[in-house]
Amino acid sequence: MKILVNHLGYSVSGYKKVLIACEKVETPSHFTLVDENDKVAFMGDLRHIGAVARWETGEYYLGEFSDFATEGKYRIRVGHVVSESFAIDSFLLTMRMINATAYYFKAQRSSGEWLHEDRNLPFKGGREGTVDAHGGWYDATGDYGIHFSHLSHSTYYNPQQMPFSAYAFFRTYENLGSNGNEFYTMIRRRLLDEGFWGADFLVRMQAPSGTFFRSINRSGALDAVQGTRFIGFEYHGSSSQFSEEAATAKDETVTDEFYETSFRSGGGSAIAALAIASRHYYPSREYRQEDYIRCAAKAWFHLIKNNEKYTNDGKWNLVDEYCALLAAIELYKTTEEYTFLGSAREMAQRMYARTVPVGEGLRRLEVVEGEPYFHASDEGLPVIALLHYAEIEPDQERRSEAVGYAEEIMRWKIEITDSLPNPFGYPRFEQEVNGTMVAKFFFPHETTVSPWWQGDNARIASLASAAKELSEVSQDDKLVQRCQKLAQDTLDWIMGLNPFDSCMIEGYGRNNIQYFFKKRYDFMNCPGGIVNGITSGLHDEEGIAYVSTPTDEVDDNWRWAEQWIPHVSWFLYAMGLRQE
Repeated sequence: MKILVNHLGYSVSGYKKVLIACEKVETPSHFTLVDENDKVAFMGDLRHIGAVARWETGEYYLGEFSDFATEGKYRIRVGHVVSESFAIDSFLLTMRMINATAYYFKAQRSSGEWLHEDRNLPFKGGREGTVDAHGGWYDATGDYGIHFSHLSHSTYYNPQQMPFSAYAFFRTYENLGSNGNEFYTMIRRRLLDEGFWGADFLVRMQAPSGTFFRSINRSGALDAVQGTRFIGFEYHGSSSQFSEEAATAKDETVTDEFYETSFRSGGGSAIAALAIASRHYYPSREYRQEDYIRCAAKAWFHLIKNNEKYTNDGKWNLVDEYCALLAAIELYKTTEEYTFLGSAREMAQRMYARTVPVGEGLRRLEVVEGEPYFHASDEGLPVIALLHYAEIEPDQERRSEAVGYAEEIMRWKIEITDSLPNPFGYPRFEQEVNGTMVAKFFFPHETTVSPWWQGDNARIASLASAAKELSEVSQDDKLVQRCQKLAQDTLDWIMGLNPFDSCMIEGYGRNNIQYFFKKRYDFMNCPGGIVNGITSGLHDEEGIAYVSTPTDEVDDNWRWAEQWIPHVSWFLYAMGLRQE
């Protein structure tokens, strides 16, 4: 028997659960919450949930103690088995995690010989000139490159990477400032400091066209730094990330657009971050406030006319639209210019048109017609963009429409999540497989980004963020309660309440997984960073995997153990939304 809890603890006012993983012959019926003196503080019943898919991790029993609201350190006891200690408190957990993630980003700032090289970067391939591209944050444990978005060849799965991190710092700064808690004063200063580090880099990465250079290429894993860094491009038809040469390299002519961003490949989130930066002051910033909004507006007006030139397929899709909506919202909030409100309305309408009714009060998002939307890192962002649009919309009817669509999208997400035994409350999604919609737990092995697939911690933290934001505005009490539970379930998973009893935040909790590369440990994970996380099985998408030691089949466990900035950005964002 194994008792699974959030390693770091629970908020006084929030949803609290414990899971018991055990063999079929074990049938626990109740649990006891005991304090540091082993005194009984609460007793509750356990409900049998059963096994999950083909995880082969045992039978699960669920217990809840949400009504218990006394601060302190506690353990769970079931029979003779006792859990590790955890906290119940107000504010402290939120503050610790925001503080940890901010320190992680400070450690990921480009510095030393990387910073020196990036002050005068040439282009990969035939483009001439150099760029002062110093600054920004390294992308991942084993990737010292800096990316607005990779996977651009995939059409639908562009992650929002470095620019979204800057956006998350600014939005978290504003979110914490709106809840009236004086204890966040020093943390908010540090959030601004980090946000402006990102914003200054975005200004430097603006291309003469008006949009942005997409990526600083990483060197080989163990190569010298000098002379190995470039402003990179990506082929439109295939990726060179996992091979020496992209499959379509001989078929594609690289033009300036291959080096630069569309809305979906980081341009939209960069505009949004710069627009927010122009609303705030902090001494560490390198540019004037008017410089940030000027760069943001220049990028906007170029991309709104030319976005198709920078996409791999020459078309708009849902990802472009929610990224453009995010940009238009922040431009309008900063400038109050009606043209940006009009553009936000247009993007919202385009997003509505990409939904399909699938039941009463339920809508499925489609990235293009017939293709259900799911995403490895930003699945909650469409809902968040619609809710942020509702915040700026002066027309009551339009505002209600935006919230209504957000509610129906999330109800469908919850419907899929709850459609089979799922004691962890892990958010599920649909993928079309041979003409049939199949519900899945983890990002699939077979997509247009294959062979790329990895853990979902950014995806689920983005959904936690969406659920939390929706719970603050929805008038549907049942949906509000379910969204609050979804948000807590996903954060619990990251903080250790998962089948592997592993906290995925380095330096916190227990059983932190470590990253190995070709059976070496040269790339060490950084405290406060979050690893990719748990995936489906290596050969069974209904199974589960979390590879922590080298095997004959896996000599590089990046899919599970490599830290990546979108995970941390979305976790930071979600924690900043917690109202204790």
